[in-house]
Amino acid sequence: MPFILLFCGLLSLLIEFYLPGLVMGLIGGIMILAGVVVFAMEEHSGLEVFLYLTLVVISVIALVKFALWSMRHTARGTVYSDAHQTGFHAASFDKSLIGKQGAVLTDLKPGGHIIIEGKRVQAISKSNYLPKGTEVLVIGGQEDSLIVIKLEKKEEHHD
Repeated sequence: MPFILLFCGLLSLLIEFYLPGLVMGLIGGIMILAGVVVFAMEEHSGLEVFLYLTLVVISVIALVKFALWSMRHTARGTVYSDAHQTGFHAASFDKSLIGKQGAVLTDLKPGGHIIIEGKRVQAISKSNYLPKGTEVLVIGGQEDSLIVIKLEKKEEHHD
């Protein structure tokens, strides 16, 4: 019986590598521990219990190494991986808008929207609050928002 529990526990642990979710790993761990307890409760010498524990530890280590090796060297991987899968790409701002002028569409407190080149774009004011209609200059970006400053209009001087 303890060897059947060990085998079933190792099989559950192996399945956990390919169908992650903790359930199969937890069941496998409990079955392996139950196998050790059952083996120890049967009338065996201390040496036999030690050898069984050594077999359990070596089996678990070998199983983990095999599962990790097979996941790396086969195209299959886990149910969650895909050969055509790419990493996460955070949203980014349009770099071509840096240096361009726009107008505040919704009050920037400091975040809101501006209109630039006829497009509504998220923006963050560098100087905190800017009311709707304020002319702004794009000086940079952060994630998917442009960073803007109030456009200072030059006053004409008449001599």
